[in-house]
Amino acid sequence: MYTSIKTLAAAIVLPLVAALPLSQRDEAAVFDSSKPFTLHTEVPPGGAGPFNPHPFNSQYLTAFHVGAGQSTIVATKNDSVVIGWTLSDSILQQPIALNGAPAGFAYNLSLVEQGPFRSDAPSGYDYVSLGATGEATTGFHFKGRKLVWSGSNSTTAPESFDGRFALCRVNGTAPYFSLGPQFQLLWRTDDVPSNSSRCADVHLIGDNVA
Repeated sequence: MYTSIKTLAAAIVLPLVAALPLSQRDEAAVFDSSKPFTLHTEVPPGGAGPFNPHPFNSQYLTAFHVGAGQSTIVATKNDSVVIGWTLSDSILQQPIALNGAPAGFAYNLSLVEQGPFRSDAPSGYDYVSLGATGEATTGFHFKGRKLVWSGSNSTTAPESFDGRFALCRVNGTAPYFSLGPQFQLLWRTDDVPSNSSRCADVHLIGDNVA
């Protein structure tokens, strides 16, 4: 899947960061959010409702190219395609090496108040964008290794966002549905119960890039 997407997006160089398998990491190591990090999912107790949480656990986040200068976030067990993140002014960013771009150029994470295009994701699970355009969502910080969000420190988050991310098994991601089903990171609006068999609430856990 990812080879095809990188071929389609050959003009954009996305830095891929190797990461140790979760089972080999030193959980006692001090996490430093001022340095580049990767993110993986962790299902909190009850986050998958009555459903099996294991498929949603320990998934690495990576960018999935959807258009010029735009990606969304999907998850995979393949740690060779994990991307690196930084946190700047409470904004999650993916540093980008792009021909002609100024030093320090990055794609910003934005929460969009709309369902993912043509997706069979449940209603109330909305789109996560990563790109050069769009209003970056502020208010993120870390508590230990867990990414958290504070409404009092955010001026750009949707009103219905209360810090909850979800991982959903969807029929595919626009515009490349022919590549088949995948896990997509979405955010859950505050009035939607977590009762879908295809989604699980997830925490996002940081690990510094070795």
